[in-house]
Amino acid sequence: MTVSRTARLTAAAVAVILAAAGCGTDDTSDTAAPSPAVDTTSAPQDLQWRTVAGVSVPTSRTAGPTAGTGAARHGYDRTPQGAVLAAINGQTALAVADDRTWPEVVNTVTTPGPGRDAFAVARAGVTVAGTVPDAAAPRFVGFEVTDYQLDPPTAAVSVAQTIGTDPQLYAYPVALQWIDDDWRIVLPTPEDNIDAAEIADLTGYTTLEGAS
Repeated sequence: MTVSRTARLTAAAVAVILAAAGCGTDDTSDTAAPSPAVDTTSAPQDLQWRTVAGVSVPTSRTAGPTAGTGAARHGYDRTPQGAVLAAINGQTALAVADDRTWPEVVNTVTTPGPGRDAFAVARAGVTVAGTVPDAAAPRFVGFEVTDYQLDPPTAAVSVAQTIGTDPQLYAYPVALQWIDDDWRIVLPTPEDNIDAAEIADLTGYTTLEGAS
């Protein structure tokens, strides 16, 4: 296994890959509350787990991903649950994609914009190879949909995880937009200064069963 310094990035903080770029959310604090008719708290149905470059990620036959291969898998249901899986799988894909596949991954799982452009410039200057060691791999344990809009379709998801054997919980915010019939991550610009934050417990979060 070949693991460079930057290969130790995890989906908990893709910013560790590229401190100048990072992945997360734009400011959605001024948007309206989620519609009460939309279920933002239930976990995805048919939850299963697969391993991508040493990182275990949740998938669902109904909510996605249902298309693509490897780290570039995509195809999510237009629901909060689909957005949750797109956030986790997309963050992981951005963190572990190697030097050959990362352009395809970025174009598949993110929206066009200044955040994507900044990420691509920074990512081109580093090397990522191999799998994430157990000691650095995130374990995704829960989520909170902090915002969900139907028109236009947007979502904001806080992903809860631990890292390796560290029992401390971390939450990482991810913003998404529905583009070309799929959920895509909105990468922030360096000025947004998005990063993971420690949380005391999973109060307010929906747990992901079978997290490993």
